[in-house]
Amino acid sequence: MMVEAAWPQAVAPARPDRPSETTAVLALDLGASRIRVAVVARPLGGLGVSAPGPLDAASGTLLEPPNLGRAFHDLHLGDALARATGLDVVMERDTNVAALAERAFGSARGEDDFLYLTVSTGIGGAIVAGGRLFGGPDGLAGELGHVLVELDGPLCGCGARGHLEAVSSGSGIAARARERIAAGDAPGLISIAARRERSPGMPEEIDARLVAQAEEAGDPAAADIMGRARRGFAAALVGLVDVFTPHLVVIGGGLARAQGERWLAPAREAVAALAFRVVAGRTRIVAAALGDDVGLAGAVPLLALRPNSPS
Repeated sequence: MMVEAAWPQAVAPARPDRPSETTAVLALDLGASRIRVAVVARPLGGLGVSAPGPLDAASGTLLEPPNLGRAFHDLHLGDALARATGLDVVMERDTNVAALAERAFGSARGEDDFLYLTVSTGIGGAIVAGGRLFGGPDGLAGELGHVLVELDGPLCGCGARGHLEAVSSGSGIAARARERIAAGDAPGLISIAARRERSPGMPEEIDARLVAQAEEAGDPAAADIMGRARRGFAAALVGLVDVFTPHLVVIGGGLARAQGERWLAPAREAVAALAFRVVAGRTRIVAAALGDDVGLAGAVPLLALRPNSPS
């Protein structure tokens, strides 16, 4: 079976007194025209939802996702979807769903103890221990992008400073580039910014992809920014490997995928040199296998976690 839902391109004005509730109704206007369902062999049994964290999976509530607006704080997404579709809804943090997908179909197939990290606009993570997602007492464990890598480091979207996401994510890289452009000490980035203003085909804002291009072209400021991001990620991974002692670390996300071994190799080298010897000797660090469809693939094993779910 397959469920494909379209997220609307525009959202009508929200009620100022109840922004979250209004956004739920408008953003999840899923009537027959916004959801296409193809059923094969048996009736549709439920809807698996991959959503940004932190969230309360039990109640289907987004709590305060740092890269979305305040209207998405305390948003009862699961209830809105259930009302709109008439289906049972199971919701999990997107990185947990990705980990389930990689375990069922991808780079962690059959592995019972591993970490999953996604490096994209933000950085997220998931912990699988003994074959089960580890969520801690309130389901919030695994926000691996918010481990501290730089005391007094840059501001993170969550409001704290020095988190891995602030240093090594796409949004963090772009923010550092804008700072260097404003300071006037990044000629390659300044040139890219000027071309962007003149060319309608360029992205509207400086992003991590453009910073990586400037690094490839030899811009020292871009190289410094990207090097800092890779070092921050490698340092975080050493700590995570020492704390969780996984057999495997799976790295996904658009930024990590685009960087490839340039991103993974420094992390492997740091773990080999600095992590506990026994753990470092057996922990594999690999690229994710499922790409952009990881959330869709993960909906299948996610639904299997429901009580009394058919096998």
